[in-house]
This record gives sequence, structure tokens and C-alpha cells, in this order.
Amino acid sequence: MSVSVITFIVNRKQMGKGYRRMKIRERFNKFSFFHKSLIITLLISIIPVTALSIMTYSIGVREIRQEVGRTQQLQYAQAAERLDAQLNRLKLTVNQWAYHPFLMELNKQYTVGRDVRFTLDLFNQLIVMKNADPLIEKVSLLLQQESLLLIEGENGIRTIDDDQLERRYQSLLEHQRSIFWGTNPELAANQEEEKRKIFPLALIQKIPVTMEPVFGALIVELNKNELRSMLKVLSPPEQGTAFILDEGAAYLVTNDEQTEAADNGLNDELRQTVLQTGQRSGTFSFSSGSDNYVVTYDHLDNTDWLYVSAAPLSHLLNPVKHLLKIPLFSILLGLLFALVLSWLGSKQLYRPLQQLTRVFGYEYSKDQQRRGEFHFIESRWHYLIGERSHLQAKLQQATPALREGFLLQLVQGHLDSLSEQRIREQLIQYDIHTQDQQFSMLLIQLYGFTHYYANLAKGDEQLISFAAANIIDEILKQQALKAFVINFQDLTIGVLLLSPADQSGENIKSGLFELAHAVISPLQLYLKLQVAVSLSPIATVLKQIPSALEDARHAISHRDIAADNAVIDAEDIVLRGDHSTPYPFIAEKGLIQLIQIGAEEQALEQADAFMAALQSHSTKEFAIQQGMLQLLGNVQFAMLQIGCNLQQMHRGVNLFDQLLHIREPAGMLSWFKSMIITPTIREMQSIKDLKSKQIIDKVLVMLQENYMHDISLEMCADRFGTYAQKLSASFRQIIGINFIDYLTRLRLDKSKELLISTQMKINDIAEQVGYQPTYYNRIFKKHEGMTPGQFREKHTDGA
Repeated sequence: MSVSVITFIVNRKQMGKGYRRMKIRERFNKFSFFHKSLIITLLISIIPVTALSIMTYSIGVREIRQEVGRTQQLQYAQAAERLDAQLNRLKLTVNQWAYHPFLMELNKQYTVGRDVRFTLDLFNQLIVMKNADPLIEKVSLLLQQESLLLIEGENGIRTIDDDQLERRYQSLLEHQRSIFWGTNPELAANQEEEKRKIFPLALIQKIPVTMEPVFGALIVELNKNELRSMLKVLSPPEQGTAFILDEGAAYLVTNDEQTEAADNGLNDELRQTVLQTGQRSGTFSFSSGSDNYVVTYDHLDNTDWLYVSAAPLSHLLNPVKHLLKIPLFSILLGLLFALVLSWLGSKQLYRPLQQLTRVFGYEYSKDQQRRGEFHFIESRWHYLIGERSHLQAKLQQATPALREGFLLQLVQGHLDSLSEQRIREQLIQYDIHTQDQQFSMLLIQLYGFTHYYANLAKGDEQLISFAAANIIDEILKQQALKAFVINFQDLTIGVLLLSPADQSGENIKSGLFELAHAVISPLQLYLKLQVAVSLSPIATVLKQIPSALEDARHAISHRDIAADNAVIDAEDIVLRGDHSTPYPFIAEKGLIQLIQIGAEEQALEQADAFMAALQSHSTKEFAIQQGMLQLLGNVQFAMLQIGCNLQQMHRGVNLFDQLLHIREPAGMLSWFKSMIITPTIREMQSIKDLKSKQIIDKVLVMLQENYMHDISLEMCADRFGTYAQKLSASFRQIIGINFIDYLTRLRLDKSKELLISTQMKINDIAEQVGYQPTYYNRIFKKHEGMTPGQFREKHTDGA
């Protein structure tokens, strides 16, 4: 194979791998950000949840098995203790029998078999001993006389002739202990029993107990069935196995006679395993075939027998098998919970991105899905940056018009609701810094429009005003003054000048006169109109500017009509003793606004300010009276505009005639406060209160009909078209208590009626009036000083 061919094959494989990687990348890019974040979040959530669930399952099952094993060991130890106690009690009983005088003197006084009376009593005594305990199967008396005799209550007396049996019985009498556990020599010698390895149990007590030689022994053979029934407590019914081994590790008894055969593989395996442990007690797991067992073994204290119990693990876990399923269910639930959390988390993460794409007008086209949301947002962001630059340029162009509009509102007094500091902050936004500045105004009025521009259409005054404002602005720029032009659009131009706070008033006035003369000539030259300029008083704060403008307007009305141009100082009009009384429009405007909003205290104070303003300009009675009459007319006009008729409120009384008959300024002011300000505000308040009372009446009806349901102040406010704070205040003002206290009292009163007039249970009454029983008892005792039961008992006894 040539080198070119090998190179071609290698390149082809690399191209194939690159193509597959590109395809995988394209497929992944087709997923939106939401799907990508969902997959990542799901993986992050599932891995710890799965690990935690598996750990929980393994640890939970292990702990349950250990706890079940400990519980089984405790139960079996208690059962073995009871078995040991019964055997010990039997041992004490047999030992007491050995001290019976009848048996102690047996070898000295009587000869068994020859003394008939004594022999019958002996038989009866053995029968009585047999029936003394259900564990006893048979009681025999082994007696050493001329020969070995075996005496049984039911079977009589037998002589032991067999040499082997005789040696076995003789060994009982020669045993080192006076009482011990053994086997019946006759049954133990049986070949079948030897083969089965199951020996009959017997308790042997030598006689006498306290002296030698021993001439006999009580042989108490145990009831194997009774012992087996006691042994069954150590093993589950029909499951597992249990058996007892003697000191020589031989079988004594098993829990089931069907399993007593020597070829029982489970018993032999357990026996061998237990013996190999070398421990006196313990618990371990044991497997035999397909079954698993929990094996418990221990020695009985009094007999030193070894009991062994094996219970199938399935039987032990049956009571908690549902608990074993909990870890499995927790795994599935954890995975489901992780899936839901991943979906919710991805939705939460995607929501801002989705909101952005929605705001930017994202359309889920195939091209955009391929590019992704971030690419779209990036492109839109660059577009918006360009738009922002464009809008900033437009804003810079519109700033002069916005600044002129704000200044127009300022000088006309439309910003009285704002504080001085707030107005200064707004002016800073328009690059007008007013800190440590004084303020003055030039009011420039153009006359002769009709004479010089008779051919212009109506409304062209705004064009002339615009031209005049531009001319004045150019003059201000040439002189580099800190001043701003305000176009009133009615052939009137205002100029707001800012001067340093430390500059004297004479210098400011001198500069204003120079500026006024500098303005007149260009306007007259270019616009061919007459010009009158009024100089306002100097204001030290921004809120004095509207008053200064009004003074300038008032002063310009005193121009000489015959003169072409005029420069008038507003302060000169006052100093020359002009007989016309300046009217305080600003004070009047503020007073009317306060009356309209119902601020009675502030309105009364503003009325004082209005009177003080009138008296500051003139001390003549007629002038002050004319000012008050004008104020009355303006107030009535303003009240009519908002729907409050003073004439109807005063039932046709001629208010102007009453005011004309008052001569003293103090009397005029007092009359105006008591007859105009206070009644007007209260009439307006009564109109509002009537509406509030109508709403409160509807709320009361609603409470009477729905007190037993869940009802709140917000629900009532929404129902009757108001808001909660206003409804709460109106409710307390009209009813005298707040909403919650009224509803509580209503429910308690209803419940007291039911307590007295019905036999309903207190819990039912609580639910009837809309309370939970526990909360009802607590709130009833808080308000009434006693529980509902005590209240019912008190009023029932009184009835």
C-alpha cells in the first residue's frame, strides 16, 4: 500500500471524526438555553439525590436488621429467663420434698412392701408430687434396701434385677451432688432413643439431704411436651427451629417433635456452628440453603444448658417490611423530586433570559434557535447602544426647550408644592446652579403688533415672540451674563438673571438697567415694535421669583402710553406712592388651593398672610375692603368650579352685603374665616363623609350577613371600590372602633346567643361563628373573662 493511500485513509478518518463532532455540536446548539440548563441542573440534582438515596437505603436496611436482631435477642433472653426460672422453681420444689419427714425417716421405721399402710401412703405422696407441677411427667422413688427398689405411684414397686440398669441407678445414688439434672436410666438405655439423640430429662434429688449414707433418690421426670411448648416461645410458630443441649452438647429437647430426628440437617448445622464459636451467648446470621436465619444462643443459669433459637429473617422483617420499602420509595421520590426541582430551577434561571428575549422581541425562528438567545440579546444590545447614542443626541437638542419649560413653571408659581431644595435639585439637572445666588427678572413687553403687522394671520404673535426671544438670547450670550430667556408666547419675554449673593442691590439694578437699554434697540430695529421693560424686585430664594414676576407685571401696566419705549422699575412704582393697591395674587392662589384640599388650619394661616399683604400695601379701609371683596369673588368662583355652592350653603344670604358692612380689618378677617373658610371646608368634608358613611353602612350589612365566613378589611375595600387604609380610618371614625374589634364583638355576641339559647357543642358554635375551636376559647376568655362553658353554665343557672 502506497504512502498516498495511507495518508488518504488517515485524513478520511480524521474528517469523519471532525464531521461527527460537528454534528454533535450542532445538535447540542439546537437546544435552547432552557433545555441546556435543565439537563445540567437535572444531572446536578440527580447525582447527589441518587447517592443519598442509595446510602439511605443501605444504611436503613442495615440499621433495621440490626435493630430487629437486638430486639429478637432481648425477647429470647427474656423467654429463656422465664424458662430458667420455671426449672429453678421446680428444682426448689423437689428439694423441699426431700426434707419431708416422711422421706427422711423412710429407711429407719418402715419397710416398703411389707407395711401395707405405709406403702399406700407413699404411693399417694408420689402421685401428689407428680400433680404439683405441669412440668412433671412422672415421679419415682429409688430406694436402697435389701435390693434396689423403684417405687412409682401408678405402677407400684419394682426390683432392679438387670445388672446394667442397676449400675445406672446405683450411679445416681453415688453422684457427687445431692440434686442434679440427669436422664431416666431405663429410657436412656433404649437403643431407639440413643439413635435419636433426644434424652428424657429428669431431676434427681438424693435422700436424705443432710446426712449419710444415702439410701434413696427422687427421680422427677419432666414432661417433654410441656417443655417443648415452653421452648416454642423461643422460635416463630411453624418457622425456624429451637433446641436445648445439655452440658455434654447432647440434644435434650427441640421445639417440634417432628424435627427431633438425628438427621435434621438444620439443627446439626446450628449445633456445630454454635459450639465452634466458643462463646456462652451471642447472635449471628446463618444461611442454610436459600433461607437466612438470625440465630440467638445462650446458657440457662441454673442448669447450664445451652438453648439455641433460629428465626428466619423474612419472619423477623415481616413487621417492618413496609419500612424497608420506604428507602426504595424515597429513591424514586427523590428522583422525581429532583426532576421537578430541576425543571423549576431551570424555569427560574431561564425566566430573566426569557423576559429579556420577550422584551427584545425574540421570535423562535429556526435561525434564531440555531444561534441561541444570547446571540440575539447581544445583537439587540448593540442596536440599543446605538439607539441610546442617537437619543442622547436628541435629548441634548431638546434640553433648552425642557429647561425653558421648567423655568416657565417656576416663574408662574406652578411649583409651589415643591420645596426650595427640590427646585434647586431640578435646576441642577438643567445645568442651572442656584447656590449662593440672587434672582431678578426683566419682563419685556412688545406693543404695536396690530399697527405694524396688520397683514399677519391670527396666532402669528408666537412667531414674533420667538424671534424676540432669539434676539434677546443672542444679546445675553454676547454679554456673557448668567441669564435665561423665558418665552411667554404672548409678545412677552422674560429674562431670569442670576447674581452672586454678595453683590449689592445697587450694582444689580444698574446692570438690569444697562441690559434693558441694550435689549430695546435691537428689538425695535429688527421687529419694528414698541418695547416696554419692567425690572422686578430682587429675590433671595427661588420661591420669591413668582411674586417678583407679578410685581414686574403690575409695574409694566403703569407705562406711559404716549412713550415709544420705557424702562420701569417695579420698586419705583411703590416708592412714588402709587395710589393703586397691589393685589396679593400669590397669597390668594395659595389660600384657594388650601381650601380646595381641606387644610383648614393652613388656610386660616394663609388668610392672615393675605390680610397682612393687603395692609402692607395700603392702610386705607376701602382698599383693604376692595381686596377682600375680590378675594370673596375669586373663592366663590373656585368653589363653584369644584361643585360647592356657597350661596346655597348660606341659604341665599348676600355675602357681599355682609362684608361691605364690616369696617375693621380684623372684623373682616374674622368674618371671612368663620363664614367662608370654615363652612366651605366642612361642607366639602361632609360631602366626603356622606360617601364614606354610605360605604360603611354597606360594610356593616356585609358583616352581618357573612360574619361566619373568612372576611377581611381588604376584601371589603375591594368589594366597595376603595382601599384598606381609607376604609379602616372611616370605619373607626364613624363606628368608634376598628374593623377587627367590631367583627370580633359581632362574632362573640352571636356565639353568646347560641350558648344561651341552644344546646350546640362549643366546637360547633365556634365553627358556626367563623373561629377555630382553640382560638375561639382563647379570644372568648380574653373578652369575657371566662370560658364559653363557664358562660353557658352561669347563664343557664341564672335562667
